This record gives sequence, C-alpha cells and structure tokens, in this order.
Amino acid sequence: MSEPLHYPDLVVCVLAAGQGKRMRSVLPKVLHPVLGKSMLLHVLHTVEELQPKGIAVVTGDSAEKVREHVGQPANLQWVVQDKQLGTGHAVTQCDTVCEDATNIMIVCGDTPLLTCQTLDSLAKAHQGSGAEVTFLSAVLDNPFGYGRVIRDESGEISAIIEERDANEDQKEICEVTSGIYCVKQNVLFKLLQKVGNNNAQGEYYLPDIVPLALAENMRVQAIQMHDVNEILGVNDRVQLAVAEGYMQKRIIRDWQRNGVTIEQPDSVRIEASVRLGTDTVIGAGCQLLGNTCIGDECHVGPYAILEDAWLDDAVKILPFTHVESATVASHAKVGPYAHLRPGAQLDESVHIGNFVEIKKSVIGEGSKINHLTYIGDAVIGSDCNIGAGTITCNYDGANKFETRIGDRVFVGSDTKLIAPVEVGSDATIGAGSIITKKVKEGGLTLSARPEQRHVVDWQRPKKKI
Repeated sequence: MSEPLHYPDLVVCVLAAGQGKRMRSVLPKVLHPVLGKSMLLHVLHTVEELQPKGIAVVTGDSAEKVREHVGQPANLQWVVQDKQLGTGHAVTQCDTVCEDATNIMIVCGDTPLLTCQTLDSLAKAHQGSGAEVTFLSAVLDNPFGYGRVIRDESGEISAIIEERDANEDQKEICEVTSGIYCVKQNVLFKLLQKVGNNNAQGEYYLPDIVPLALAENMRVQAIQMHDVNEILGVNDRVQLAVAEGYMQKRIIRDWQRNGVTIEQPDSVRIEASVRLGTDTVIGAGCQLLGNTCIGDECHVGPYAILEDAWLDDAVKILPFTHVESATVASHAKVGPYAHLRPGAQLDESVHIGNFVEIKKSVIGEGSKINHLTYIGDAVIGSDCNIGAGTITCNYDGANKFETRIGDRVFVGSDTKLIAPVEVGSDATIGAGSIITKKVKEGGLTLSARPEQRHVVDWQRPKKKI
C-alpha cells in the first residue's frame, strides 16, 4: 500500500462560483451529482487525499446552498466572489487565506474525474523543478472549448489563449490547458494584480498569469496529463452524462480488479460511495446506489436495486428485488421481486420470497416468509414460517402499531394480524385466521370474524400528537 500523501505547505483553491447557466437548473452547477455524489464533493474528496495545509472554496451567488451541502470540514475555508469576473478574479479573493502557504494549487469544482494521482504528480513536478508556475495540459483530438497552450519556435510556452479569444490558427492547436495550476504563493497574487480584462468577456483570466510570468523571466512549465478525460469540465447536462459515463467505467474497472465479478458491466450502475467485497457477483442491469455496502461472496441477481443497503457475507439477492435502507445478515436469501423497505432487518439465514414486502421490521434467524406477504412494524423471532398472503395490519388509518411474534411460530396462509398484537412462541395459527388478541404459546389458534355488520356512529381514529 502506498504511503499517505502530505503537503503541509500547500493550500488548494477550489473554484466553485460559476453560475452554470447552461445547466438550466436552480441547483448550483457544482452540486449536480455524478454517480450519487456532487461534482464539488468529488473534487474535495480528491483534494483532501493530498492532505494539504488548507482548502479554500470560492463560491458565488449560491454560497449558502453550497455551504449547506458540503458542511464545514476542519481545514476548509469559504471565500465569496460577489461578482463573477473570471477565474483570475476568483483566485484573487483567496489572498488572505493563502498567506501562510508556500504554493497554491488551483482546481475547478466542475471536474469530477480529476484524480489524486494526477494532482500529486503536478505538485511534485512543481516543487522539484523550482518553477514559479506549473500547470496541467493535455493533447486533445477535439480541443474545442479549451484554452490553447501557445508555444514559441523553440517549443517554450509563450501564452495561453482562451477559445473565445483565439484566432483561426490558434484554434487548430491541440494542446490545451486544464485550468489546474500550481503556483508559488509569493508570485501568484502579484501576477494577478497585473492581469487585465481586455478580452471578449471582459473578465480576468487566471491563464493570463503565464505571459506575465514569462515577461519577468519566471519559469513556466506544463505537465501533460496521462488521462485526458480527467480535465473534462461540465457545463451542461450532456457533458454531465459524459463525465458520469467515464466515471462509471473507472469504478467498475476498479471493482473488477479488486475481485468483484460484474456481469454485462455496460448495463450496471454502481455509484461512487458503494463498497463491494471480494468474490461477490453483480448481475446484469443492477443498480447499486448511495452508501450501499455488500460483503464477500454475495450474489446480487439481475436488475436488483440496492439503495443505502447493508449486506453481510454470502447473501443472495434474487432478480428484480429492491432493498432500500435495510440490513441483511449473512446467508440470507431475498427475492425474486421482493421489497425490503427502510428499517427492515433480516438476521442470518432468513428467506424472503417473491412479492414479499418488509417495512421497519426485524426478522429473526432462520425464519421464512416466502410468498405474497406484507410485514410492517413487526418483530418476528427465529425459525418462524409465515404463510402466503399473511398481512400485519399495522395501520388504523391514523396511527401505526406493532406486531410481535415469538420463536418457532407457524402462521397459516391468508392470516391477518391486527396490531397491536402478540403471538407466543411455538404457536400455530390456522390459515385464514384474523388475529385481534394475544395468541398463547404452543397449540393451534383459529379465528375468523363474525358476519358483516355496520356501526353507524363509529369515528375513524385521529393521529396521536
């Protein structure tokens, strides 16, 4: 395992103030999700791996939404750019929070594919060369939209020209800037003070520090990236989908290399926060969402959906099953077409069959609920057998009530348990029973309601406050 990184003299500035008009959304651009995590959180988590001295996030009009989304990590400071006057102007707002740093790294909040390895390479190259300005560049087959790296006849960098300011010859250049820089602190803000806004947008561009540095005989270098997809910025929802596609392939490849079998990987969605154990198999069409965690030697059948789910080792999820905010202990079997809703807890070796729904209930070790059943707000003991069509009637129209079933209970098909109700251990309930009172331990209980009658003045229960 590689040594943890640590850059105690580096402050990272994350530019996240862009309005993102092309997203056509009330949500700030950097908060749009890529595989379950906002673009900004992807970038911040990548930057945090460097263990820098500090992180400064530049926000704009949507500062409160962004702050609420991110929270307040210990080494993060917020900077507000009141007017969006360009990337150079944005970095200028960070001068106070960067006073004690030796080097400043600048990254964009809308580049979710950026990796820590690439940023580490940039920082090491910058520190090792003694350059005043170092930036990441890439050679693209289609450089449209990116600033072009201009080199002189000897191949030395002479300028960076933004797409909208480039002439036709400059637009043919395929080497582009990523917008990611590492600059010595003692020169960055002096250079930014000299940056003008004589361009098509009337903005202060960060790349304009390059010709200014060269004019003062400072050393400027470009480090070409190995994976050009990392610089992919997101400005609209088409680019958002492209970025998500690249990230999905990366995540699936990483899990495959860590011992997970993924069938028909192009049909599978695995979000960024998901964790998978070795020798687990993920079937075609599955969606693994949120903070789902799956143990070793599990099998998730085709088209299952797991969201914020916890599976221990050796769990089998059959096709078309939906598990949401539920926990499943080892050697359990669920599905097909089952639905575990929030609060469902299955102990070891539980069997849940087709068209069974479990909500906010604990199912004890070895119990079986195999067909067409609804269990809600219940606690069921171990080694029980719950017959087809059984329903825990937990709702009176206003309030929820609990059903408690002991160990080794057999509940016959089409039984209705009218909560609140309790069933003792080793009891057997005959098929078609309607249970309204406590069932004693052992023996056989049979119950049916009397013939239909109408209660004229009956009032529906009101919700308890």
